[in-house]
Amino acid sequence: MGMSAIRPKPDLLDSDYREALAAYVAYGGEALLARGYELGRKALADGRSIPELVGVHSRALRTLASDDRGPREPGLLIDSAETFLAETLSPFEMTHRGYRDSLIAWRHINEMLEQEVRRIAHALHDDSGQLLVSVHLQLAALAREIPAAAPKIQECQQVLDQAEQQLRHLSHELRPMVLDDLGWLAAIEFLAAAVSGRTRIPVDVRSSITQRLPAPVETALYRVVQEALTNAARHSKASRIGIEIDQELDSLRCLISDDGVGFEVESCVRRGGLGLRGMRERLGALGGTLHIVSAPGQGAQIRFNLPLGR
Repeated sequence: MGMSAIRPKPDLLDSDYREALAAYVAYGGEALLARGYELGRKALADGRSIPELVGVHSRALRTLASDDRGPREPGLLIDSAETFLAETLSPFEMTHRGYRDSLIAWRHINEMLEQEVRRIAHALHDDSGQLLVSVHLQLAALAREIPAAAPKIQECQQVLDQAEQQLRHLSHELRPMVLDDLGWLAAIEFLAAAVSGRTRIPVDVRSSITQRLPAPVETALYRVVQEALTNAARHSKASRIGIEIDQELDSLRCLISDDGVGFEVESCVRRGGLGLRGMRERLGALGGTLHIVSAPGQGAQIRFNLPLGR
């Protein structure tokens, strides 16, 4: 017994769109035009793309143009179809506008957070440092007045020295002054040297560009590299980590790679682990993109692009 060919299930969007377009072309009116908006909103909710909708529109238009019952005047068909398509695509335009506004708001939030972090970091470094110096002077005077207490006072001074080192380290982690004073490249090189010193993992930094960048780009670049480098140092068990930065047209490209144990990218992305969500959001606020390549036993590569013109 012969087997009949399996035909693909017809796309309901095609038929619904064709019927709605034909009705609008024939009768016009806001009520029938609103049907285009509803079709567009449903297509957006179903994950359809603009090219898909344009394809649906093109097929419907060809069908109407070849139908003897359609309008005799081609100009009327084209004008009406253009209006209907614009209405169908309007939910996509509004979504894009909302996304753009969200990016602007997120960029503003990031800038405000960085300003507050900078203020706290400077307060820790400068104000706390001055207070500790004052305490050191008071303890030194007390040791001269009460020689018998000198050993205990010396122990207190050693604890103060440790506190000062911790505050200096915390200040640098929050916002390294070298980023503001000398720029992104010096800050990343300083960060790489610090991570390498703590972990004994060689970290190689290579860059084909050295000039200062717009402040938001420098901050985003440093923060994403900081997160990726920290993750590699903590989890990768790598013997070497590399950071490569270059420029392609109006975009900055960065690659952070290691030869460590690797990880399952999809499961990590689903969990939002390794700070990936924060990196994507920080880059996305400036129009950047993040791409991760890794597998168990094959190391990891984190690539991202940042537009320089923003």
